[in-house]
Amino acid sequence: MRWRNAWIVMRKDLDEFKKQKFVIGSIIAMPIILGVVMPLAMFVPMVTMVPLDRSWDIDGLLQIGSLPDDAVTPWTNQTIEDASIDATIFRHTILKNASLTHCIIESCIIENTTVVDTTITNSSLSNSYLMNVTVIHSEGTRLDGRFILAISSNLMFTRTKPSEIDQVLPLMFNMILMIFIIIPATLPTIIATYSIVGEKNNRSLEPLLATPTTDGELLAGKIFSSFLPSMGATLLAFTLGVILLDIVLIPKVGYPPLPNLTWILSMVLLAPTACLMSVLACVLVSSKVSDVRAAQQLGGFIVMPVVLLMLGVLAGFIFLSPVMIFVFAGLYGCLDLGLFFFAKAIFNREAILTKWS
Repeated sequence: MRWRNAWIVMRKDLDEFKKQKFVIGSIIAMPIILGVVMPLAMFVPMVTMVPLDRSWDIDGLLQIGSLPDDAVTPWTNQTIEDASIDATIFRHTILKNASLTHCIIESCIIENTTVVDTTITNSSLSNSYLMNVTVIHSEGTRLDGRFILAISSNLMFTRTKPSEIDQVLPLMFNMILMIFIIIPATLPTIIATYSIVGEKNNRSLEPLLATPTTDGELLAGKIFSSFLPSMGATLLAFTLGVILLDIVLIPKVGYPPLPNLTWILSMVLLAPTACLMSVLACVLVSSKVSDVRAAQQLGGFIVMPVVLLMLGVLAGFIFLSPVMIFVFAGLYGCLDLGLFFFAKAIFNREAILTKWS
């Protein structure tokens, strides 16, 4: 295949598209509406209404009161390390890498220690596991455990339950991502179906078919002339949508959540293969019918594999993870190869020149 000939065909088709105001308007308007306006309309109410509160994922935790502003770390004069101790009272002690059971602890520093069935008062805790422990007027960080009663204490735990917005965001991202798969699969039904039928009606196809370009070069040029505008409009909408969604979400979650790995893989693998599948099928339909409307109506059925994926996502049967992206991109890639060779096999320029009126 001589790619220079395919490039010439593509340039010629793009010049033809520039004269079609409806085509250009559709290419610009639909991605912006679906990929920018619609996601913002979905996320802005959610961000303003869904609370961000996170609760500790600790079984039996009960916290009452809080530390005063002048709370300080207790004074200590003794250190105990790497010990297992039962039924002992500790005061003004540093406890490190210990295991304590049935103890009373007052004004101590506790680090990397397991504490069971114990009362802790006026102490500082870190990196410790507490089991059936009462903590009074103390502070702690990076804690874990079960059945903890904290009275006038400020304890921070390593395990937290996700907030409502943390639970909602992955599902919302999954649905929004499908929009950026539908867009490149839908745009070719506007562009590619015109590529042969529209040119035939405008009397600009016959000179092209009479040139010495091969069928493969001609098809490749028409495929790229539809693929590039479709993916270009999709990437533009994707970029604008990601930026605006991050602007909306950063004040709520504290970091820019998009684009994540799944979104990047979708735009690199899934969106192009879905777009190419739609382009190939639409060019195939366009080469067999003589009316632009009929080509566009038949082209609408081409997006069914993408629609099935979207229905699976919306129904909750499919969650778009990196693995699923590779699976569906591979499936669509195989369909693309099959469609290209099938279109090349049945493309008949003589029939187009002689039978269409």
